[in-house]
Amino acid sequence: MMKFTGTITHLSQKGFGVVKNIQNNISYFVYGTWPGDSGQFEVIDKPLNNKKFAYAKLLHLMQPSVHRQTPECPHLSLESNACTGCSWMIADYTSQLEQKRNRFVYAMKRIGFDSTQFTTGPVHPAPQIYGYRNRCQVKTDGQQLGFVSENSYKIAPIKDCIVLNDSCRKLLKTAIQQLPNPKWKAGAAQDWNFIELDDEMQANEIAINQKRPFKQGNTSQNTWMQAWLKEKLTNIPCTGKVVELFCGSGNFTQIIAESNCTSIIAFESDDNSIQQIKIKNFDKVIPLKCDLFDPLVWEKLQQPVNDAKILILDPPRAGLKKHKGFFDRFKALRTIIYFSCNPETFARDAWFFSQNNFSITEIQLIDLFPHTQHIEISAVFNRPDATACLSSVDIS
Repeated sequence: MMKFTGTITHLSQKGFGVVKNIQNNISYFVYGTWPGDSGQFEVIDKPLNNKKFAYAKLLHLMQPSVHRQTPECPHLSLESNACTGCSWMIADYTSQLEQKRNRFVYAMKRIGFDSTQFTTGPVHPAPQIYGYRNRCQVKTDGQQLGFVSENSYKIAPIKDCIVLNDSCRKLLKTAIQQLPNPKWKAGAAQDWNFIELDDEMQANEIAINQKRPFKQGNTSQNTWMQAWLKEKLTNIPCTGKVVELFCGSGNFTQIIAESNCTSIIAFESDDNSIQQIKIKNFDKVIPLKCDLFDPLVWEKLQQPVNDAKILILDPPRAGLKKHKGFFDRFKALRTIIYFSCNPETFARDAWFFSQNNFSITEIQLIDLFPHTQHIEISAVFNRPDATACLSSVDIS
């Protein structure tokens, strides 16, 4: 395989270092590197359907970036079977935040926005960069337990995980103590089974292939986002009806219910989530099951949503996805509050909103998962007449 020397200039959207080989004018994605790292690289045989880019690995670090640091986790390394869950732990936290902001700005500019159409301040940092995570999913084949390595797609065995909070770390160690476990052996067509852990479960609930209810993985940052949403809703003079898409089990629904809106219709595709909202019995909330990725979803939702003035959505990584017919149904919309975990799909949806006379009035980036490329986005979109209260006023 070809070897070359170079310097990492920036990070890719997936968090890999990017280095150009001046010998062939090809740029290479390199795991475990940071902007400013200079070294010797070797091209690796990893498929990528693009003639201008390819993959390489770091053979020798000749000059480390000024932001590089020694990872706190002993499981993070350049070995093929090492854990890759917190690959950005090689860099200082301030630099991590800067790169997360860069990733978002790049996605927005790439879709078509220019710098005058949005303002992005600093990322809201995590108060804890270790011991923050309240849930995780590990893999096991009955002999070993860990996370899947991006470098080999095999289980990277671990003995501990320092980004988990105390409750989850204890559960993880309890699971590891059960190895080897023939009941956890993978089937003939499987490489492994999964085990989901979260800080609301007991040790006797540890089981393979059992999904746990979804919740945001960083409790303190989720509380901060809820407070941010409460402030936004407080500043809207007249809310009328609110529609919430991808409501989950009510993480933001409760905050919306406490606002001065008149009613809330909360949509979600998962039966268990809908049942949890019904049990919580939030004031003014009507939970409804709906496949929000159905190609005909907006035709089906016409009656419940056509008079809604505020839309709040927190979709999975795929984003809103279905655009056709959207604004034909949401005719009364004046404000959109969008929570996103994917800069690329957020940028796509933001561009769609902007083409329909919505402008970005606020963007707040939040770091939910330190040491990863993940960045959470909270944004507000308004129509020019958003401050007008369109609901009827009784003056009798």
